[in-house]
Amino acid sequence: MDSVRNRLRAATALQHERIDAAFSAYQLDQTDGYRAFLQAHALALIPLELTLEQAGIETMLNDWSQRSRRQALLADLQALGCTEPTSAQPDTAPSSGWCWGAAYVVEGSRLGGRVLARRVAEANPSAPLRYLSHGNATPFWPSFLHELEQQAAACGWSEVLAGAHATFERFLSAARSNRS
Repeated sequence: MDSVRNRLRAATALQHERIDAAFSAYQLDQTDGYRAFLQAHALALIPLELTLEQAGIETMLNDWSQRSRRQALLADLQALGCTEPTSAQPDTAPSSGWCWGAAYVVEGSRLGGRVLARRVAEANPSAPLRYLSHGNATPFWPSFLHELEQQAAACGWSEVLAGAHATFERFLSAARSNRS
């Protein structure tokens, strides 16, 4: 039987490609491009984290308070001279399955963040990198995958997939609306 991770990866591969293409349009080697990139992430991530918290993600991932990245993102934006973004309100508290799908996307984005942090640092060594490098010294991804397989498998697949699709779409919409 396929793992939840493999099923999610296969079912969202096209959305993942679209996200990568949309965010690759940002010029991270330039301050304005990097700022716009972070602002787009804030448009998506902040309401997503609030939605997950409203739904009780802390009971699903007991280390959620260490995983949450919105404060790191806000600190980087402030360091770049941005005011706190006005973002969408959190969604109505979704099901546990939806949360697992959304968390899969949010947690998976850390992996790309590591690569992007190196690119940004090479172009601008003084760039704030709290968001992109958040949790680099912690094995968040492997521990997340363990919990995903243990807990999400008991949830309805359609709900898990709906959470992943909705999260990818939120990031894609933010990427397209905030290009510099």
